[in-house]
Amino acid sequence: MPTGYLTPKVLVASNSLTTGPLWAPIFETKSIEVIREPNLANIVNCWVENIPDLIIFDITPLDERALHLIKDLREEAAVPVLLLTASKDTNLILHAYDVGVDDCILKPIEPSIFHAKLRAWLRRSWFVPVDTLDPLRVGKLQLIPSRRVVALNGDEPVRLTNLEMRLLYILMSRPERAFQNEELIQKVWGFREDADLAALKNIVYRLRKKIEADPSNPRLIVNVPGVGYLFSAGNGIA
Repeated sequence: MPTGYLTPKVLVASNSLTTGPLWAPIFETKSIEVIREPNLANIVNCWVENIPDLIIFDITPLDERALHLIKDLREEAAVPVLLLTASKDTNLILHAYDVGVDDCILKPIEPSIFHAKLRAWLRRSWFVPVDTLDPLRVGKLQLIPSRRVVALNGDEPVRLTNLEMRLLYILMSRPERAFQNEELIQKVWGFREDADLAALKNIVYRLRKKIEADPSNPRLIVNVPGVGYLFSAGNGIA
């Protein structure tokens, strides 16, 4: 992984007594942080608290209750969701895709192949279809990802580029939370070597020109010295 990037974080919802305990040691050898949640009823809260880059469901048995749980989380999370299953029931697997799973992986699977799949999905983290993201409103600013526009105080909507939209969505999804520069780079561009702090600053500069009343004295996208940026509902300092 590129130097300076944060450790990828994977949330594993696993009630499997066979494979569940294996996740942490497997991921640690690959420089991936894993959070395992064996209590499936807590999975949505666990996602909110940890904000992972990818979610894996390792559920036994795969049934309608499990798929309902995945659907509930899919309504909250925009990151990739993978399902590990030993089931060969075509109807259940098709239903899993219908409720929002990005990839169904049949067990058993060769570890090297599984890791390759995992890295591929981590590279796509946050590169999800924009029409799956709900509109956001913070203060007087509204972001509509499906149209890739932002509007302030009911003014004419302003078009955003794909990268601008992704960065603004991340910041607005957690108002007043200071995001580290490395975290923003990772979530906007994925695990790529061609994105750096200069690229991030360029996107911030462009966004400020589009949404700030005075881009030279920003009140919405606020710099946090030594950390990165946060989104304020108009009350931040420059």
